[in-house]
Amino acid sequence: MFNATAVPTPGVNRGPESVRAVRAALMLRVSTHEQTRGYGLEVQESACRAYVASKPGWSLAPELIFRDEGVSGAAVDRPGMLRLEKVARQGLIDVIVVHRFDRIGRTGKAFWTWVWAMEDLGVSFASVVQDIDTTTELGRHQLQFHALMAEAERNLIRERTQDGRQFKALEGGWVGGPPPWGYAIEQTGKRGCALIVNENEADVVRTAVTLIVDEQQTISQAAQELNALGKPTRSGRPWTASNLHRRLRSPALLKGEVLFRDPADSGKNGTKLDRDGAPLHGDSVAISVPRIISEERARALAAAMRETGHAPHARAGDYPLSGRILGECGHRYVGAYRKSNGTRYYRCAGGNNGRRRTTNCADPYLTADDVEAAVWAEVVTFLAEPKRLPWLMAPSRAARPGDTRKQRERVARLEKSLQEREGTATRAMTELAAVPGLDQSVKDAAVRQLAEDVRSARHLLAQAREVLAEQEEAEPDLSLSAGKELRDLTLSEVGGVIALLDITVKPLGEVRKRSGVKCKVTEWHERTGTPVPAEVPEHAWPAVEELMTDYFRRRQFARGAVDVRTQVNGILHRLRTGCLWDELPARFGPWALAKDRQNTWFKKGFWPVLMSHLNCRGQSSPVRRESLVPSLHVTAGVVLEPAKHDPRSTL
Repeated sequence: MFNATAVPTPGVNRGPESVRAVRAALMLRVSTHEQTRGYGLEVQESACRAYVASKPGWSLAPELIFRDEGVSGAAVDRPGMLRLEKVARQGLIDVIVVHRFDRIGRTGKAFWTWVWAMEDLGVSFASVVQDIDTTTELGRHQLQFHALMAEAERNLIRERTQDGRQFKALEGGWVGGPPPWGYAIEQTGKRGCALIVNENEADVVRTAVTLIVDEQQTISQAAQELNALGKPTRSGRPWTASNLHRRLRSPALLKGEVLFRDPADSGKNGTKLDRDGAPLHGDSVAISVPRIISEERARALAAAMRETGHAPHARAGDYPLSGRILGECGHRYVGAYRKSNGTRYYRCAGGNNGRRRTTNCADPYLTADDVEAAVWAEVVTFLAEPKRLPWLMAPSRAARPGDTRKQRERVARLEKSLQEREGTATRAMTELAAVPGLDQSVKDAAVRQLAEDVRSARHLLAQAREVLAEQEEAEPDLSLSAGKELRDLTLSEVGGVIALLDITVKPLGEVRKRSGVKCKVTEWHERTGTPVPAEVPEHAWPAVEELMTDYFRRRQFARGAVDVRTQVNGILHRLRTGCLWDELPARFGPWALAKDRQNTWFKKGFWPVLMSHLNCRGQSSPVRRESLVPSLHVTAGVVLEPAKHDPRSTL
């Protein structure tokens, strides 16, 4: 079942010049929690309200005041900013008023990424303190200057801070942030602060090591045992396999050291690296910490986690439906990987170890290949309508804030502007040198101003190129080769298409529990394309017994509670119908005996010989594996063309 609803393309503003009444929105921010307890936000709001009131035709609705309290200006995903951006995309505002431009962001990338995204919507900016309105060319130049000054100020502060942290790390002190599990900070906030062992948490660490190393439990089993013993995490929440795995992999625990500015920790909030992969703000420093477990014990723990440890985290790109499948318990499915059989799964987050006790989650695991194939088949059918696929593949589909096409155009304009300024500076310096009687100090001042203009243009172009590079990296690659069909896309390309659709998947039925071990005989039939023969009649059985004499002793022919022919027919019945072993009809005898016989014959190499003999009769059918995916209810929203709505459809 597949329901689709269209999401209308946001209206695009034309700026204050094209409307009589200018709809203003306020953007307020303070960067620390200490400021939120003062009067910073109130001062900003009062000044911005007065500014709007002084502008003829400007209006401010109460719901268009957006606040970010205690959020750094380096962040580009602040809650208030995101809400304001959503309103802008809906075409409900014309100008954003701030107290100062550094309320938008202090770093060049954070600042320009968002400003340009709003410009793509036709939204202008106004600053109260600087009295700048970007609806004019002068205002846009002033905005560029103040952005550069704000970034320079922040870089100076950061340089001083990083130097202090580097010095503290070299002295063996703790440079800040929460301590690793099992440790506490001695003399918090003082110059000589360092890490010491937290005995309560260290006891939990030693218990976990005992469970994993001595009792050979898995990470999941150890997490459950810690919860049963009443030893929760630092926050008081139950342990999960992933949480415990991260804590036990800590270098402080395994190596007795913490690496400050670790190049391997270069994620979103990790160590910033230069182009050569080296830490950007200083060298890496290994800070020694007291050991909780001995070196020998640490090596044993590392070896045990490699053997029975938690599976590596799933990459989002490998699981395009992660977060889109809604479980019965209300939580969403996420990607998972099972090391034992090398299979990708989706599992409900509500059933993650200790969380199951509070959610009562009984949602089954879904095999990734099967559920992705089922959903993708529905999506392909949905996109088969003539007007949908052209929208998906068209370059113009990105006519929305921060789109790559508009950013490329912006970079081209800035490159042209830089060339013009460089040419102007070169000509001016030549002409100034030829002017007789002009004071040298005047010439020097003019040259400095021209050089500053060129430098500012180069800096702005560098910011634009950096933003463009990030957008191009994040943009899904949908450049299909000629004649390539949607059904032939790779998993990465499927993820790119799904990323453009607002898809929600809800399982409607139950999936019966399987052991997780793949049937080698079923896989062999699928891999070789060998069909499954019909049941063996009694008159044909002597020929089968003749074949068996070359592989087995006479005990294989002995008649027990169920004869061998009946068991073989039961095996063939399961392969033709795809039923589970424990669902084998009673007329075929105990299913466990039939399963053992099948596996033995396959291991001895007799099964292919038997299939070749029986298939000569011509009465056969394809092997069937029961689907691990229940019926799915899939809904999706797409953006088609401006002001056109896609009617609801059911596939």
